[in-house]
Amino acid sequence: MSYPWLTPERLALNRAIETGHLGHAPMLLGSVGVGKRDLADWLAARLLCRQPADGNPCRRCDSCRLLTTGTHPDFFRLGVLEDKTEILIDQVRDFIASISLTPSIGSRRVGLITPADKLNNNAANALLKTLEEPAGEVWLLLVTDREDRLPVTVVSRCQRRYVPVPDRAAALEWLADAHGDRSPQQCELALDLADGAPLLADRWLSGAGLEQALAIRDALAAMIGGRVDEMELIEQWQQTPDQTWGWLARFSQAWLGQLLTGQPSCLGLPDDRLGPNASDILQRCWKQALEGRRLAARPVRQDWLMRRWLMDWQRIGI
Repeated sequence: MSYPWLTPERLALNRAIETGHLGHAPMLLGSVGVGKRDLADWLAARLLCRQPADGNPCRRCDSCRLLTTGTHPDFFRLGVLEDKTEILIDQVRDFIASISLTPSIGSRRVGLITPADKLNNNAANALLKTLEEPAGEVWLLLVTDREDRLPVTVVSRCQRRYVPVPDRAAALEWLADAHGDRSPQQCELALDLADGAPLLADRWLSGAGLEQALAIRDALAAMIGGRVDEMELIEQWQQTPDQTWGWLARFSQAWLGQLLTGQPSCLGLPDDRLGPNASDILQRCWKQALEGRRLAARPVRQDWLMRRWLMDWQRIGI
């Protein structure tokens, strides 16, 4: 674990284990990019370790070694299959059957469900009894960015543990160490675009994500002034529809927030050129971009969707 901002969360979880206050189904919640999945992996290792040292898994015992190689007989992962879009009921039934067996090493079994919000209704219902009455020393760890997509019946049976966005100075220090080739201004901008989530900012700084974001932002600003070739823009955008729709949603949301609150934004809203209906249009553009992203992997005409989106966007200007 190389994410220093998670240290307080690890300490809190370790205290809960040692005092017997860790629920049998902890649910790690929080924004995308704060390290919930890494924290869940640490927690699984801590629960299964035979000789924990200073509140951490030792990484040397037989249990830790098996976990590292992915062959631990008492650790089970449940997630979306490669050719599916949600976690299915048959997966949950197999998962429950496996985790309910007698442990092979030590006395504990651990199951990790991520992303938990991908459980479909039938799968979620099949999990309820195990969440409420797990067999023996069984822990179910759930990770989600979208608690609102989970049934209340599932959430109510879990111990909710929120993983916060880290302190800005600590996040920037970590990003600067990880990206010595990037300027402080680029690290700050990436962190702002990520709403303070360092791992999301790290992803954009590691590739061309930041540059793509800035190109889309500048194109949207120029579009208000009618200085962009719409067809050329759509041709570029539909090459990476998922990323494009994600940025269109991000900027629409950010600019709407700036317009409604009056707070300045690093994202550069050209508010001197906005018409009287700008807030309504931005809200509509945000919702359409979210829908576009949902359809990004489906066989739909992305150029049509993007052209319709841009027609709305152009109405934002005076």
